Amino acid sequence: ETGIHVPLSQMENSYVGQIHFTFEDWKDNRAMKVHLFCVFVNLLEDGDVINEQQCNETDTLPIHSSQIRGCDEIEPKWFQNAYDIPLHQMFADDTVWLTMLLKHYDTSMQQPMRQKLMFDAWFHFHPGGEGTNSMRHHFVQVNRPVKSAPGPMDSLVQSAINDYATYSKSKNVHTYSFEKKLFHALHNNGINSPTIKEFKENWAMANAVRTFMKDENSMLAVIDVAGGHGALGALFLALSPKCKTAVVIDPAEVRGKDGVQKAWGQFWQSDSANERSLRYRHECLRTGLRDELNCMLSKQKNADNHERNSSPPLFPTNILVVACHACQHLTDETLEIASEYGVNVAVMPCCQKDHDGWWKGLTKRLVKSNNTESTSLSIGTVMDLLAAGKMLGWQTGSSAGVRYRVKMKLMDEGISPHQNRMILCRAESRESGLKLQGGKEESPKVLAHEKLTRAYRRAHRQSKNEVESPVNTSEKRVPVQSIALDKLCVQSLMTGVAIGAALAFLALGSQRRSLVP
Repeated sequence: ETGIHVPLSQMENSYVGQIHFTFEDWKDNRAMKVHLFCVFVNLLEDGDVINEQQCNETDTLPIHSSQIRGCDEIEPKWFQNAYDIPLHQMFADDTVWLTMLLKHYDTSMQQPMRQKLMFDAWFHFHPGGEGTNSMRHHFVQVNRPVKSAPGPMDSLVQSAINDYATYSKSKNVHTYSFEKKLFHALHNNGINSPTIKEFKENWAMANAVRTFMKDENSMLAVIDVAGGHGALGALFLALSPKCKTAVVIDPAEVRGKDGVQKAWGQFWQSDSANERSLRYRHECLRTGLRDELNCMLSKQKNADNHERNSSPPLFPTNILVVACHACQHLTDETLEIASEYGVNVAVMPCCQKDHDGWWKGLTKRLVKSNNTESTSLSIGTVMDLLAAGKMLGWQTGSSAGVRYRVKMKLMDEGISPHQNRMILCRAESRESGLKLQGGKEESPKVLAHEKLTRAYRRAHRQSKNEVESPVNTSEKRVPVQSIALDKLCVQSLMTGVAIGAALAFLALGSQRRSLVP
């Protein structure tokens, strides 16, 4: 494009590294990879002859200024001083890698031998593809030149690294959050699975679940259903210090599972005394999930007689089952199996289906009856609400001795625009009810029944005899206020009868006097 022809051998020696560009709207704007070369040129005067031998012996390419030309994309312009380069008119990533490269060679030119600088860089931009110029975060990895043995000139490379570290510290570039550390660990190891979108979804869901569960003891063991590469289960190991094991159940052996362990293992394997593990199980949900729960709750052994869990059996409330982007039947079966065992569960459903067709018709009628034709109630929303309602049922978890606190949270639409509803279910023992007078514990169902009984009694003003009609006294208490109210009603009734009888007697007496001649 510039009219400069560089010999292949010199191009190979001028290779710097790769620059990766990714975007938030990755579905519309695919990732890009650019190979970077740094070629030094020596401008010749008109009439000077280019010596081919000198071109091969030096790393500087002699050219004539007349060779350089522009194109539709660029117009070449020379700057005597690097500080005059208009970085404010260029792409945002140029302020990072270009200044780093110029800084290095500005120092290196003053040395007897020029030491090359090699690096790889990752830049993640806001949505918009090539039309956006706003970065969210970036990472630069400085590499040792290929086939280069350590020598005195390595101090130049180290100096460039130190200079960039000082610059980064002043600009808070390397003050990475834990999310960014995990993100860059994937890219630094060349791992593309999970994708950027999957990483953001798993990160958001893991944090939403941890916030809702509150107690880290609710996540001592995590089972990631249909987890594929296992990033969601691995995040609980990295984020929750008490999480001992994460098991990924998926019938398919998805690429990327080894990459998650390679990139993130350092974040949960730092303490050798506290052994923690990420394990994969390629099996169907219906058999694999039940078998894992049986193993964790009763310390069973697998087929090869190897004990899978060396720690004592867990309680159901110590286990968490998660599923991100689980289709309709997978969501239903995950919630059903989890409630059978009484364990904590969190799902983010997708691909919801109304097989009978009745609920889809209802959503249209509801929208029409509310005169809100501009807004629509999607079938996905309705099916997710129904799934959450099932977990709220009185009998859900009763066979395991638990009841569920259920909450639905929405993931940021910038991460997952449509299928972003998370159903979070925390298992609680049914024995831990509300303490009432006398130290007795009652369940919410009993409390609700008694409240309704008192309201019904007040509405119909039943007599004391009716109040004391045969009722299971072991499940019922008659409040003192209610008894006093019943007595007051009886007294008022007797007083009314007495006053009525007196008035009738006086009226009869006056009638008799009026009849006497």
